[in-house]
Amino acid sequence: MFVLLILGVSLASFAGIKEKDVLGTWKYKVETDQGNLTGVIIIEKKDGALVAEANTDEGEVLPFSKVEIKDNDILYMEIDNGYEILEVSLTVKKKIMEGTVGNEQGSFPITCEKTE
Repeated sequence: MFVLLILGVSLASFAGIKEKDVLGTWKYKVETDQGNLTGVIIIEKKDGALVAEANTDEGEVLPFSKVEIKDNDILYMEIDNGYEILEVSLTVKKKIMEGTVGNEQGSFPITCEKTE
């Protein structure tokens, strides 16, 4: 019995994140050297694929061009801010996501919290 319990717990830990784990509205904060950028990221599933957009607190709406779940519970997205393509890589832990946003010149920390 003990072995079955351990096996069941360990298999659940290898399950990884699912699309349903990232769907919803996430309040984000990017810490830059020029101050914090804040807003919400809305992640949905449309036509069988994940789609997302960032709604900044400055009133901009920026769609993500790529949204995918990678190994090790990573949510990867790309966004065009009007000047360049930025890569967003987030580790998903229940209702919190943490990671970086940037490009080959540098990156900044980003944190997201799921809203109800």
